[in-house]
Amino acid sequence: MSSCTFPIASTAALPPRGAGLPLNQGFFVESLYSFDMTVTELKKQSSVPGALQRSGIYYGWIAMAAGTVGVVMSVPGQTMGVSVYTDHLLQGLSISRIQLSIAYMLGTLASALLLPMVGRLLDHLGARLLGVVASIGLALSLVFLAGSPSLLSRITAQTRWDPEWVGLALAFVGFLGIRHFGQGQLTMTSRTMIGRWFERRRGFVFGLSGLFVAFGFGIAPLVLNHLIDRFHWRTSLLIIAGALVLMAGFVWLTFRNSPEECGLEIDGGLAKKLELSPVLEIPSLTAPQAARTSAFWIFNFGLLGQALISTAITFHMGRLAQLNGMSTAKAFSVFLPVAALSTTCDLLGGLLSDRIPLKYLLATMQLGMCLGLLGMQAYGTTSGFALTAVGLGVSNGLYSLLSGAAWPRLFGRRHLGAIAGLSMGWIVAGSAVGPFLFSLGLAAKGNFHAVLYLSLLLPAIIFFASFFANAPLRVAIRADNSNTPQITLASRSHV
Repeated sequence: MSSCTFPIASTAALPPRGAGLPLNQGFFVESLYSFDMTVTELKKQSSVPGALQRSGIYYGWIAMAAGTVGVVMSVPGQTMGVSVYTDHLLQGLSISRIQLSIAYMLGTLASALLLPMVGRLLDHLGARLLGVVASIGLALSLVFLAGSPSLLSRITAQTRWDPEWVGLALAFVGFLGIRHFGQGQLTMTSRTMIGRWFERRRGFVFGLSGLFVAFGFGIAPLVLNHLIDRFHWRTSLLIIAGALVLMAGFVWLTFRNSPEECGLEIDGGLAKKLELSPVLEIPSLTAPQAARTSAFWIFNFGLLGQALISTAITFHMGRLAQLNGMSTAKAFSVFLPVAALSTTCDLLGGLLSDRIPLKYLLATMQLGMCLGLLGMQAYGTTSGFALTAVGLGVSNGLYSLLSGAAWPRLFGRRHLGAIAGLSMGWIVAGSAVGPFLFSLGLAAKGNFHAVLYLSLLLPAIIFFASFFANAPLRVAIRADNSNTPQITLASRSHV
């Protein structure tokens, strides 16, 4: 239960006021309405969000900042964080690169299976508790990975088990932990919380958050490498684990599930104070209802394809450098312009998403991925390098925006955790199989050309399908000068 929630029954099921009830019943109903409003005021007065609201500060902006920190702190479970430790894990666990890839894939797939359940828990338990669990779980997983070489030595010394199989099992458990709590639960909880605090300016908010996330993800490999060089790879993991324990305290202090649970109005009540264009009140769909719409699957496979391909490219960047006659430093330097373009596209996309249908941004994301894949075919050339940077920059930036903004925009906020969990399970699964599929392509052909061309199929198909990704009908509520709502059914093809 959220810290802002009181166990008080809602008045939604009560008879309407002035319904012609007998005097004694009417007095009772009126008393409950008055009590409900009093409880709402108590929520505002007894919570930090309420105190800030009275000072003119909407807590949603603090929730956005806290959620952004949460996404950035998931870096140890993201591909760019794992890739920094790949060679150290190979040496520490005495396993081959293909064995490490298999452990990474299986651990990530197992994580994906858990995420739909976590999404449902997020709807029931709230972002605060799930964020704390994710932070501590990720910290413990890093401690486990740091101690895995010692565990390997102890287990093999006391048993006759094959060291390679023991190392593979330890890698699987470690990857399951960091991928589930990092890439999955902490990221999903943080983004879902941000989406619940904003309606009218949600796109701008996710774009602004994406600026800092892209910056954090961009410098993360440099910071991790510095920690490894300064200390040791195992010590660096323990340092990050300590930071995540502090992160758990930060989450407890700052994460709040939604404005309604804190007795506040979404967007700080601005929607009722300003005379703005038609306000669209989105009825919330459940996860099963959302899964029966074509819009969900078009957006979901668009996000899945981005995760699959970008993870595979990042995972195999070192080998791509060798095949193109490039230094590893030169190959990885593409992520600097990618980060710059990603932040720009994220912010511009956020501004546009509040004004244009999201399906057009989805189509643009797929086009960017196609350009990036074509650029990878000639990655060793100046033009190929530039095309890769532009394509990946556009697609990464819009992915960051759509993965957070699409679901509340399309299906409402009430069941957002379950819907995001369902989608995140597919996305994490895609990120699991991507590196393995590229490994198969490399083994079959000796290069990545064939698998890169095959990878073009998914974004190309989603590009054309995205123009048909119209959301279900919803209720449009217009406020005229008399402040009387007019409820009409409106097509959501413009969403």
